[in-house]
Amino acid sequence: MDYQERVLHLLEKSGGIVTTSMLQSEKIPTVYLTRMNRKGIIERVDRGIYRIPGGVYDEYFFFSLKYPKIIYSYTSALYLFGYTDQIPENIEITVYSGYNASRINKDVKIHYIKKEYHELGKTSIETMFSNVVPVYNIERTICDLVSERDKIEVEVFAKAIQRYTSSKGRDLNLLFEYAKKLKILDKVRDIMEVQL
Repeated sequence: MDYQERVLHLLEKSGGIVTTSMLQSEKIPTVYLTRMNRKGIIERVDRGIYRIPGGVYDEYFFFSLKYPKIIYSYTSALYLFGYTDQIPENIEITVYSGYNASRINKDVKIHYIKKEYHELGKTSIETMFSNVVPVYNIERTICDLVSERDKIEVEVFAKAIQRYTSSKGRDLNLLFEYAKKLKILDKVRDIMEVQL
C-alpha cells in the first residue's frame, strides 16, 4: 500500500477527516496532504486539517483538533449537552492560565482557570456530526455558570438550572464536590435549595 492509499484508508477510518498529526503518528510524510489537496482528492479545512471534498463542516470538532488543550464550556457546553435551544453566538472555551491563546480567533470567548482546575469535570461528547470533542460535564458547567452568573444571560441561566434540577442523570454530590473545590459551594447550595 503506497502513502496515498494509506491516507485514503485513514480518511475512511476517521469519518472523512485527516490531520497532519494523524499522518505523523502513522509515519506518512505530510507532503502527501498537499499533493492530494492539489489533485482535489482532499480539501484543506484549516491548518493541518483536511477532509474529503464536500464533507461535513463540524466547527466544534475542527476547532478542537486545531487547539487540543481547549475544553468547551459555558454556553458551548450547554449547547453540546442540549441544555439550551439557542445556538451560541460565539464558541466558549476554557484554557488554563498561562496558555497562549493569541492565535485563537477573537470571536471565541476564552475563559481562563488555574491549571489545577482545568481538567476538573472534563469529559467528551459527540457533536451532531458524531465527532467526539472535549467538554466539561454538566456539573462542572453548572458551577461555571453560577460563578459567572452576572455575565450569563438570565434566560439561559434559568433554563440551564431548571433542566439540570429536573434531569434524572444529575449528580448533586458531584456538583457539590466541584463547587467546594472551586470555592463556590454556598452559592451553588443556595441555588439548588431554591430549585429543589
